[in-house]
Amino acid sequence: MAERPAWRQQADSLGFRFHSLGGAPYWDESVHYRFPLAQIEEGIERPTLEIHELCMDLVSRAVRDEEYLRRLAIPERFWNFVRNSWTRGDPHLYGRMDFAYNGTGPAKLYELNYDTPTSLYEASVFQWVWLQECIEQGHLPAATDQFNSLQEKLLGAFSTLRPKIGGLMHFASVRDSEEDRATVEYLQDLATQSGIRTQYLTIEDIGHTADGRYTDCDNRIIDTLFKLYPWEYLFAEGFAQYLESSATTWFEPPWKAILSNKGVLALLWELHPGHPNLLPAFFEAPNPTPLPAGWVRK
Repeated sequence: MAERPAWRQQADSLGFRFHSLGGAPYWDESVHYRFPLAQIEEGIERPTLEIHELCMDLVSRAVRDEEYLRRLAIPERFWNFVRNSWTRGDPHLYGRMDFAYNGTGPAKLYELNYDTPTSLYEASVFQWVWLQECIEQGHLPAATDQFNSLQEKLLGAFSTLRPKIGGLMHFASVRDSEEDRATVEYLQDLATQSGIRTQYLTIEDIGHTADGRYTDCDNRIIDTLFKLYPWEYLFAEGFAQYLESSATTWFEPPWKAILSNKGVLALLWELHPGHPNLLPAFFEAPNPTPLPAGWVRK
């Protein structure tokens, strides 16, 4: 279908300024996809829930068996940090699954992004704006709906978390990524709507006290932090020495270091070989040979 004439100006005005990346279109509304309800419920929603449960089971196994953590190359000095996060029941907020789906066979999982997922603002807000305008302009039938309850579910999650957070919740992203900042500011806004006091800062501006507590630019202690910054990066940073002493509540929590790891695809296949929603995945051999057609290396 035709693009809406002024969507770029609308995107800019709504804070969606990364709609084009490196001169190439990122947001593309020249095409849309229509699904019958059965495809949504059985082809996409059901396998999403099922894969999520398999992932939670995998985390439970990994924190009880250090061989999993070793195979995922999680640094040994953080094994207890990750394990304790899971056994405490540290809450998590959201994750993203990337599927291939053509409507005729089962959806196939390409990868999980369970630690630093983006594509959130444009999926939950700008996609809905597109739908409403297309209906109003007669380009889509009036009864058209969208399988999209991201915002409502996130608001519900923040409302549930509010009593546990209590005080100030910090939100952080890297300084020079407009996409990351937009994602974090969107989540910050939802937290604020849910009655949580919030403060934004960049990852680069986080400091620490002499006794190993993380601080913001006003030297306030960071008790709760949503960080759009991968655990594998944090583990490699110099100030990772304060991760355990900081007593910070993290979003996403440290146990997400297991599920953000590409090796989890191989472990899921080992545990559930032939699962209709998984692709065959394996750890690379010590002396890998060139991959045959149809295989990719992550």
